[in-house]
Amino acid sequence: MSTDKPRSLSGSRKGKLRYTLRGGFDFDTMGHARYHELRKFVKKGNDFCKELGNIMQERVELELHYAKTMSKLSAKLMKAAQKGIGSIQKAWLVIGKEMETDGQAHRCIANSLEDDIVKPLKNLQETHCRIKKTVECNVSKTKKCMNKWRTDERRSKKESFTVARENEKVQDMTSDASYSILTSNANLAKDATKLENKKRKLEESVKKSYTEYYTYCVRTARAKLEWEMSVNDAEKNFMALEEERLLRLKEYAHHVSQTYQQFVPKISQLSSRLTEPTYECNVSQDFTIITDTVNRYDEDLSVQVLPDFYPEHTNLAMNKKRRITALTKILQLVRQDLDRERRSKKGLDTLANAMHHHASGLKHDDSHKNVYEKLHHTNLMILYLEAVNYKVVTALATLEGHPPAAASNAFSQHIETTRDKNGYQMSVLKVRIFVRDTCANCQSPRPDIIFMLSPMIYLSVLLLSRCPRRCARSSRRQRPSTS
Repeated sequence: MSTDKPRSLSGSRKGKLRYTLRGGFDFDTMGHARYHELRKFVKKGNDFCKELGNIMQERVELELHYAKTMSKLSAKLMKAAQKGIGSIQKAWLVIGKEMETDGQAHRCIANSLEDDIVKPLKNLQETHCRIKKTVECNVSKTKKCMNKWRTDERRSKKESFTVARENEKVQDMTSDASYSILTSNANLAKDATKLENKKRKLEESVKKSYTEYYTYCVRTARAKLEWEMSVNDAEKNFMALEEERLLRLKEYAHHVSQTYQQFVPKISQLSSRLTEPTYECNVSQDFTIITDTVNRYDEDLSVQVLPDFYPEHTNLAMNKKRRITALTKILQLVRQDLDRERRSKKGLDTLANAMHHHASGLKHDDSHKNVYEKLHHTNLMILYLEAVNYKVVTALATLEGHPPAAASNAFSQHIETTRDKNGYQMSVLKVRIFVRDTCANCQSPRPDIIFMLSPMIYLSVLLLSRCPRRCARSSRRQRPSTS
């Protein structure tokens, strides 16, 4: 008897064996690792196609949302830009139109991706999934049939071995020497007859078990061949599916590349169309248009509501003596404020002269601008107080029987009398800029600080310096004696 030990299976081969519940190895699944690997590849490919379809669908929705949003923004921008004039407004109007073009380009991308990638990819994934399911069902069905016949084969084999073992025991008993002694004894002849009958039955059972076991083996072999054929067909189908999937994905990737290549020239054309209107933007020309348009309207009026005191209205009931006394007190208040503003103006003039002489040739900062703005505001306040002084002086002169000539004062033609909501008289001072500026005192501005003043302030300060003493003399001539 040979003492050689049986050769053990290698580790990699053991990994390919599948243990059964009976403790042995299932050799039916050996050699079909290709099928399982291809099945994994097909499953991963289907999952990738499904995920890719969802991603591209989100991309389509994003492009459509972008196109819709750009269309709305384009409409808003065009509506806003149409209200203006000039080259800059025209440039923004063109930008609004091109935003709509940009949105249309993105809408074309969305439609192209949906028609050429998303829908075909979805159909491909569904078709492959259906074929994969059919192939796997066929393999599972043939394998189930093979396993059924394999189970019957093992059961028949067990029964055959059991019957054969019993038969061998009976055969050994009948062939033994003690059996001949047993048959010679008349008392034991009956037992020998039973044993012989059992022997014949066991021989028939052994023959039948062999036939049944052989039949199951043949059927199992046929079932295994059918399963192997289904596995081979499945491998071919899986290989075809993978090849088709890779070809389709290559086509889809190429289509995405072509879509971008077609999109880039559209953006380049859009950029080139925006180049001309943006380069033609002329700020000075547009500002000139605005200035000319504004200067068409004669609305350079400075409106101030002057105080209207009860004693000023001679048509209202009041004692003449008390009226004169009240107007005199009001006139004193107005002249106190007027003197205070004139002193403030004198100080500002001195400060402006000092700043001009000490900072000659230097860059003027915000302090220079603030000084001249305060000087301008002081001049406007003096103008306001002069108008109030004129009203009160005129009322006093009328009460004393000496009405001043209207043409002797520049305020007479710029004070309008109306009624307010309560029905009371309301005096409004409406003085054009050039008239207002000639009725106050101000030194001429320095040429080196003109650039720091706004056009309105400069014009006021410039024209206020033309008659610094004439208005003051006129005002003094019209003031009545307070005694």
